[in-house]
This record gives sequence, C-alpha cells and structure tokens, in this order.
Amino acid sequence: MRRLRVRKTARAEVAAAFDWYLERSPTAAQRFLEAVDDAMRVIEEAPERHPVIRGRLRRVLLRRFPYGVYYKVFPSTISIVGVIHGHRHPDTWLGRVSSREDS
Repeated sequence: MRRLRVRKTARAEVAAAFDWYLERSPTAAQRFLEAVDDAMRVIEEAPERHPVIRGRLRRVLLRRFPYGVYYKVFPSTISIVGVIHGHRHPDTWLGRVSSREDS
C-alpha cells in the first residue's frame, strides 16, 4: 500500500473549512472532518478508482459537503494536494497539476 502524504496547503484548507463549519455548527464541523477522513481512506485503499481531472491530478468528492479532495498518485506515495470547495475557480486546482510533491 502506498503511503498517504497530505500537503501543507491541503491541511490548511481542511482547517479553514472546519473553522467555517464550526462557527455555524460543531456537529457539521465534526461531520466535515469525518467526510474528509472517509475520502482519504477511500483514496488510500484504491487510488486509481477515481477520475483523472488533468495530468496526474485525481479527485474524490466528499459526501454531503461541496468539497473535492485532489490528489496525485506516485509509485510509493499518494499526495493529497488540496481540499477545495466546489465553487472555487478551476485555477485553484489547475495550478496544482504541475506543482512538485511536497509535504
């Protein structure tokens, strides 16, 4: 099984979304984190299952939340490059197609 790595940018996006939901409902905030965890578990179990968006970039949509988890598959790792709201401009994730793997 490949090792899952979550980039700093993706961690920051999860934290920002969590804070937004927390201001409105602690229950919704907790469910958001659970949905992110579920998506990452699915990605880790079968990374090639989800569609290629562009280049190496793939996406899993969260259940019940308007977010996508964007990731790239490498021989020994899976890199989570973003957790992005569905209404954000495509440039938000397109710029990550050619970016280098980081931690």
